[in-house]
Amino acid sequence: MTTPSGKLAWGQAGSYDAVDDRLVITAVTRGRIGLVAPTVVEAGAGLTLILRGGWLGVATCGDRTSAVVGAREDLPVQALAGPPTGQPRQDVLWCDTNPDEGTWSVSVLTEGQTFGRFGLPLAYITVPVNANLASQFTIIPADAQLERRLLSYTTQSFDVGLGGWNYTSWGQANGINTASLMCVMEPGQWYRVRFDSHGCTSIEGSLQGRIGVGYRTAGQPSDASQLMRTRAIPWAVTNREAPASCEYVFRHDPSAQRVNRVFDGRLWLLFAGLYRPTSAAQTGPQCVLTVEDIGS
Repeated sequence: MTTPSGKLAWGQAGSYDAVDDRLVITAVTRGRIGLVAPTVVEAGAGLTLILRGGWLGVATCGDRTSAVVGAREDLPVQALAGPPTGQPRQDVLWCDTNPDEGTWSVSVLTEGQTFGRFGLPLAYITVPVNANLASQFTIIPADAQLERRLLSYTTQSFDVGLGGWNYTSWGQANGINTASLMCVMEPGQWYRVRFDSHGCTSIEGSLQGRIGVGYRTAGQPSDASQLMRTRAIPWAVTNREAPASCEYVFRHDPSAQRVNRVFDGRLWLLFAGLYRPTSAAQTGPQCVLTVEDIGS
């Protein structure tokens, strides 16, 4: 199958001063990248994905400039079969930019293959083990991010019945991890990551709980996540629920390279005991993780 591709608007080599035009785009978008509107991606025959026409966005070109990408016609894209064993794989429908040729191209990559890559994510794909049809995939189209600053919104709820968890560290709490979608970190941009538990109860033992936020490079397993910020869970007595939240605000180093990250949120105890989340039926999702681009 031929890889879908097209010309970079305002960046066509030989027709314009491409670098200057890309600088103009970078200036008027204030360095932001993202889609103007969410993509529409559907399963086609076999392992084919259909990227419906009408998508439009601004993508990074790797030299601190940006270009406009998009297509008016439907594009078939070849996806990847599922892994033979293990866990489902996270893939990305990705738009590459090729500024020297003044073109873009769309293909399916694993999350790990997007590391250090220039362009724009168009959809996120969960590929089950042994999947050989696109209809077996879970496809989450990338949301509009060019003006909207919310990069990721994910939720998690757990059914622990009358039992509870006994995790006493960030690493152990990987078993109840809430993960974000893959987020593109641009040099010099500020970001805010917020993890909320709508209610959590210490059942027995320790009253010293923690809620935290960490991150990993896209494509790494969740047990590679590095803890970046924690806050105490305000329990006074056992068997009384309390809401908890943790916020991590940071600037991606202006001299660093662009990087794709996945953020994680977790809850744990400092000492031995048991804890559990509030019923999801009472509060909606038990855990909510958001990632925002808050400017430069």
